[in-house]
Amino acid sequence: MAHKTELKFWKEMTHSIRARLLAGILILTPFGVALLVMVWIFHGFTGLMKPVVNAILTLLNRYSPAVSVPETYVTVFIWLITTIIFFFLLYLLGVIGQFVIGKKVVTASEVLVLRIPLIRTIYTATKQVIKALSLPDGKSFKSVVLVEFPREGFQAIGYLTGNIKTPDGHELCKVFIPTSPNPTTGFFELVPPDKIVETSLSIEEAFKMIISGGMVAPDVLLSHKPNSVDNKSG
Repeated sequence: MAHKTELKFWKEMTHSIRARLLAGILILTPFGVALLVMVWIFHGFTGLMKPVVNAILTLLNRYSPAVSVPETYVTVFIWLITTIIFFFLLYLLGVIGQFVIGKKVVTASEVLVLRIPLIRTIYTATKQVIKALSLPDGKSFKSVVLVEFPREGFQAIGYLTGNIKTPDGHELCKVFIPTSPNPTTGFFELVPPDKIVETSLSIEEAFKMIISGGMVAPDVLLSHKPNSVDNKSG
């Protein structure tokens, strides 16, 4: 009996570790891709600046033979110049992106990105999350709720977006139920207030849970009082 309990413990431990590792990989993937691209561009600028700096030092040595710059200083100088130019170009791209021409370039870039299957999913989901979280008060998601979906006995995570009254005067809650792992699509349901359980999850935590397929999720899902849904949906 003790042997079976020990095996069960190690099996659950292995499953938990594997799930956490996969969740970590899923979260770090978009950041890793962005970092690799930035490092590649930075090294490209460094390669371009090296001959320019060497040419300047050659001219200095020609007109001032007494001036001698150590190789270490040359490397540091190249790195500093590259860093300044790199961040200046990032800032310049941000400025251009705010204008019509920049928006057209960004749109063309998005078309290319959306043709790559994995990157398309990550980019689209991230963009929609940012848009949803940046909406002004009254237009964004109000809270994370649980509703019975797709049938009785099953629970699904949804976003409470407000409420609406039916012709006979009954009040219904507007709930968006996103799909996993792409929360940009989903189902819109009108649910009676007494059929909704409001959770303690934040909007960001729910997005992480949906995008990761449940791998990034709290161990316990706490709920608030049911009547708090009525107060928030108004």
